[in-house]
Amino acid sequence: MESKDEHNSSHYIVGIGASAGGLEALQELFNLLPDNLGASYVIVQHLSPDFKSMMDELLSKNTSMAVHQAVEGEELKSNTVYLIPAGKLMRIAEGKIYLSDLPPDNRINLPINELFRTLAEDAQNHAIGIILSGTGSDGSRGVLSLKEMGAMVIVQDPDEAKFDGMPLNAINTGSVDFVLPIRDIPDQIKRFIQHPLARETRSKFREHLSKNSKILDDILALINTRTELDFRAYKESTVSRRIEHRMSINSKHTLFEYWEYLNSTPEEVELVKQDLLIGVTQFFRDVEVWEKLYEDVVKPLVLETPPDETIRLWCPGCSTGEEAYSYAILFAEAMEELDVHRQVTVFASDIDQSAIAFAANGTYPSSISSEVPAEYLTKHFKLLNDSNYQVTKQLRNMVVFATHNLIQDPPFSNMNLVSCRNTLIYLQNSAQQKVMAFFHFALKVRGFLVLGSAESPGSFSIYFDFTDQRSRIYQKTKDIKVPSSQINSSSPAFRNRNYKPKAISSYLSTPNKRIEKERKSATIGRQAVMDEYIPPTLITDAKLRVVYSYGDTSPFTEKLRPGLVTYDLSDILLDELSGQAISAAHQVLREHTSVLMEDVKTEENGSWSLRCFSFSENGPDNTFVALSFFEGEMRKIPISDITYERGEQTEKRIEELDNALIDCQKLYREALEDLDTTSEELQSSNEELMAANEELQSTNEELQSVNEELYTVNSEYQQKIAELTDINNDLENLMIATHLAVLFLNSDLKIRRFTQAMKQYVNIIDFDINRDFRDLSFKKPLKSLEDLVSQVNRGQKGSVTEVFTNETTDTSLEVTVSQYKIGDRAKGVIISIIELR
Repeated sequence: MESKDEHNSSHYIVGIGASAGGLEALQELFNLLPDNLGASYVIVQHLSPDFKSMMDELLSKNTSMAVHQAVEGEELKSNTVYLIPAGKLMRIAEGKIYLSDLPPDNRINLPINELFRTLAEDAQNHAIGIILSGTGSDGSRGVLSLKEMGAMVIVQDPDEAKFDGMPLNAINTGSVDFVLPIRDIPDQIKRFIQHPLARETRSKFREHLSKNSKILDDILALINTRTELDFRAYKESTVSRRIEHRMSINSKHTLFEYWEYLNSTPEEVELVKQDLLIGVTQFFRDVEVWEKLYEDVVKPLVLETPPDETIRLWCPGCSTGEEAYSYAILFAEAMEELDVHRQVTVFASDIDQSAIAFAANGTYPSSISSEVPAEYLTKHFKLLNDSNYQVTKQLRNMVVFATHNLIQDPPFSNMNLVSCRNTLIYLQNSAQQKVMAFFHFALKVRGFLVLGSAESPGSFSIYFDFTDQRSRIYQKTKDIKVPSSQINSSSPAFRNRNYKPKAISSYLSTPNKRIEKERKSATIGRQAVMDEYIPPTLITDAKLRVVYSYGDTSPFTEKLRPGLVTYDLSDILLDELSGQAISAAHQVLREHTSVLMEDVKTEENGSWSLRCFSFSENGPDNTFVALSFFEGEMRKIPISDITYERGEQTEKRIEELDNALIDCQKLYREALEDLDTTSEELQSSNEELMAANEELQSTNEELQSVNEELYTVNSEYQQKIAELTDINNDLENLMIATHLAVLFLNSDLKIRRFTQAMKQYVNIIDFDINRDFRDLSFKKPLKSLEDLVSQVNRGQKGSVTEVFTNETTDTSLEVTVSQYKIGDRAKGVIISIIELR
């Protein structure tokens, strides 16, 4: 990696993506861009494979830097502009350009994404990505790759761009550093390239970090205070790369400068948090892995899971949900192929609330067509009017999204598969060990674990078998407890963490074999006693989040509803019990006593008694509440319990509540009638909207037809241009081959073009194009031709011929001046010279 740092520190590579309306933006950009920044500029446009681009000629007029089409294998040079050839994809590797043909199928090609992805891998934090005017979403996925590697990303202001599709889609990724008008982009590039960190390798920057570790701790503490997210579990290299990036972006030269800026700028805290979260993902990332998963994991799970059981998956660190939906697609495909039905639930979690909200919406840019096979795209997505894709309702119902801290929060449980790819690589070893313990806890015996290509279970490998080593697919071998010695809970990542549910605490046991054996016997005995005597019980923390349960609690609880998962007591208890139980729990926490509620009824399971009491672990700051359910009357009630008895006041209150209920029911009926009326009005409006939608659809079809006609006309123009180019080449070669001395003037007598033979008789060079003819000096025996030219140009004569003789050399020159005509109209003058022997 250090060698790559050294390579990248030599110069920057600027990748620029542009499409419709991009020519004007590129010309303006290079008009303003300094030509001595030492960077290489690689431009990718959407070009027809049959179109010969003239961009090199056009752009050369806007910069003194060398501009040419890229050539396979050429090394990138400083202060040089490289253009993508038509019909090609362009990649960057080891500072060189590699070209490949566009794929032959009809799938959407996204060359900007491909450039940005490879540029990020090669140049890392010495890359700059720029998105200019264009339609569609090409570049938006590549922006994420650039962001992951610490590159700077700039997008043209959508209000300025002729077509705002590409800029807006890039902005919507949340990974753009600057949104700027073209006039401000060159200055930002210059500041970024000339920042002091640009001349340092990452190893030198890490030295700076180690010398200022206290300031780095203060920065992470400030982020933790403002965002409630603790990034101390991240590897130092990960943190340093993100901090270095933010310092470069904001032109801060030292950690202390950046800390001061961070402390005074709340917006920057949010931005550095987003940088640290690293939300890079895609559908079916590493196709070979997914093919192996489908055959060796998904299909066996579908076949072997009993029909009455749910197949449960957990995707921690899911970011914007692509991987979770990829699993849902595979299971849907497997059930269709095998002609069986199973209930499948994919639990997808991430610490980033905005990413979870995006994933829950299930809408993705059109660029996912390069990631999702066409068959899956048709079956599991619907195309929206704005060309985005949204997952189908059936697919969405298979996935449950939750905001969840992988290191701090309790893990999910009873899972058939846990997939956490390319998340552990960002964490310190101690954090990785704790997370691996959680994964082991979460999995059923013979459950599958899937990790990223650069990840492994580490010291937890003894608890897993390889299913496929290359694809990093593992299988849990035994349901044994993991020794706590394998988890370094004193790591900075876990300081000040008092919250540890018993379900996890008991899972991490002491690794003494004799004690383990004794504890195992005690545990078996204790479990037998609890099964016999302890009633169904739910344990919650002080915020009434359920952390553990005893016995069969199904008569009082219901399955989690689709949507965001919470651990709230109110979401787990049946509706008829929820209000009473929560009221009792609050009273227990408030009065530090126990509460008994008798004759608690459920619709299907009869009458119960509920006893609620509190207890503490490690002091009063860590209080838990127990809710125990007893069928019928309770066998023995402690004297300290408070019971509810119906007195006169209670009966009066019940009567008041009954009357209030009658009034509420009356209001409800009236509201229902109003709702029916409103529904009819909405139905009418809906019919009008449907009619309007049909008209819009018709208009869209007409516009599509016009678009096709415009494309045809454009193709014809391209053909005409090709013919004119051939004619021009023929004329050029004819004049060279015949050695004619010819000079072409426009109607203002300014030079349009000339043949090389003319230089024998006139002092003329290439830079004289557009210069006035009368400024030229003629060689002997020629004299000024101004009178002859003026006569012909004014139309007094159509053609004039005159002979000039050189008495010294005894040679003569025949000069003919004639009109340059387009049709019947004179548009200039032609001067030809023939030497007479």
